[in-house]
Amino acid sequence: MIVFMDLFGFGLILPLLPYIAKNFSATPATIGYLTASYSFFQFIAGPILGRLSDKYGRKKLLIISQLGSALGFVVLAFANSLPLLFLSRIIDGTTGGNISIAQAYIADITTKKNRARGMGLLGAAFGLGFMFGPAIGGYLSQFGFATPAIFATSIACLTSAATAIFLKETVKKSKLDSLIPARTKPNLSVLTKAPLNYFILTFFVISLGFSGMQSTFALLVESKFNWGPREVGYIFALVGIIAIISQIKILPYTVKKWGEKKTLLGSLPVLASGLALMGITRSIIGQVIANTLLPLGNSLINPTLTSLASKNVDQDDYGTTLGFLQSASSLGRIIGPIFASQLFQIFSPSTPFIVSSIIILIVFLFLRDILSPKTSFLTRLFS
Repeated sequence: MIVFMDLFGFGLILPLLPYIAKNFSATPATIGYLTASYSFFQFIAGPILGRLSDKYGRKKLLIISQLGSALGFVVLAFANSLPLLFLSRIIDGTTGGNISIAQAYIADITTKKNRARGMGLLGAAFGLGFMFGPAIGGYLSQFGFATPAIFATSIACLTSAATAIFLKETVKKSKLDSLIPARTKPNLSVLTKAPLNYFILTFFVISLGFSGMQSTFALLVESKFNWGPREVGYIFALVGIIAIISQIKILPYTVKKWGEKKTLLGSLPVLASGLALMGITRSIIGQVIANTLLPLGNSLINPTLTSLASKNVDQDDYGTTLGFLQSASSLGRIIGPIFASQLFQIFSPSTPFIVSSIIILIVFLFLRDILSPKTSFLTRLFS
């Protein structure tokens, strides 16, 4: 519920940010930096919040992080300048790394046998929050941009109160020493070991393309269809619905029928097609199709990449490897909005989507070269 409400609050605001920023004469490039600022500070704060939760307890840090998000929404609601708008995203990003605390809590209360199911529920909550948030945020925006921010503030405060009343602490003082692992040097060799380096690169590129789409999509459809926050919110809700269906129904079927490697390789062109169609289409039906292909491909890629990466390392390097994958994803969310907004401003509204599509296709060719060398085009080309 905490994860759902957090992503619900985040989703309320996400499709509105470009429109709010434009009220302060922000350029597409500035909007890109605004979107990236949240991910940058979340990237920094996430591991810190996780370590603090080991020392002081999950419950306390969850409450503090949610109250911090509430403060960020308050600043956003009453922001009357771009610096205050940036401050609101920085505050929320700094405290918004509580997904890692929620994951640690799930690890505390589950066994190894049912831990995957617990983490899967977090993923479903993530998708549901992102599904409902944009739609309701788009609807509330007709009453003024401050309304969704105030609503998100109330949600964060209510969730904080529910956490304080109902959530039990899982970190006991007598176990603190055993819960804090010894500091060890990460095994950096995974960065140069194939196919792990390709998996890490793929994670980065996927995150870059998806976050770039999120930051410039509102500007794209405004220029093509004159869509406002309500329509963008509905489209983002569609993305959330497709993501949930893909992870719950389609992913188990494709992995069972074709395996993880073929599922991964087949999903990359689907994602690339969605991005390309999103950029070039001038019809509403085309946008709906594009926004179906994009979350379908993305939802099949992420879990298969994680699973394949874990199977290519020793158990001692499992955490390190997944840590690098998540770092690559965070880095993509930082660079993606900046990269996409610059292309949008310098060239055309369609350019960031087409360029991202091409980059993903190039990664697909190299990844196919590694996973299926006998049939790869690149193997024949360079042999």
